[in-house]
Amino acid sequence: FYISEWNDTLSMVSDVINNGINLDPPRRWRLTEFHDHVQVEAWKIKHPNVSLPQDLFPLPIKVEVGDERWTFFQPHDTHQLSAWGEAVRNCVGNSSGYAEGVRKKKHFIVLCMVDGKPQFTVQLKVEMGMMSVSQIVGTSNQRLTQAQKDSYTEAFGKALKLQADALESI
Repeated sequence: FYISEWNDTLSMVSDVINNGINLDPPRRWRLTEFHDHVQVEAWKIKHPNVSLPQDLFPLPIKVEVGDERWTFFQPHDTHQLSAWGEAVRNCVGNSSGYAEGVRKKKHFIVLCMVDGKPQFTVQLKVEMGMMSVSQIVGTSNQRLTQAQKDSYTEAFGKALKLQADALESI
């Protein structure tokens, strides 16, 4: 496993360097973290930066639930989505399918921070006029505990209400 990850990392480092991109040092020098760090830059070389629609949250929405401050926002472009995937260590940033689905309005991707730290990636679908969560994952693709689901549901409901109120006042 580590040899293939090492070979993949070296291949991506070569691609990045050959394209004249300087790599900033990663936060941690462990192979898995370094691989993910380089993967973001390598992905950007092969995928142009494309703007993504901001249909749900054109600006970040902040709400408080208990003693936590929640922030919901949509990625502005494919490179921001890629950076988010690195921050939460999930595949949303390196899969062109997520960005393509957002561009075609098949689903929404909403990013969620709690107390200023990346926590959840949410994929929402709208079918027959009803919006529902298609999937929601925490860092490293972890599933939410029941307590996290309850907090998320309350925070997201507040964020949607704030957004609806803002639209009504226009």
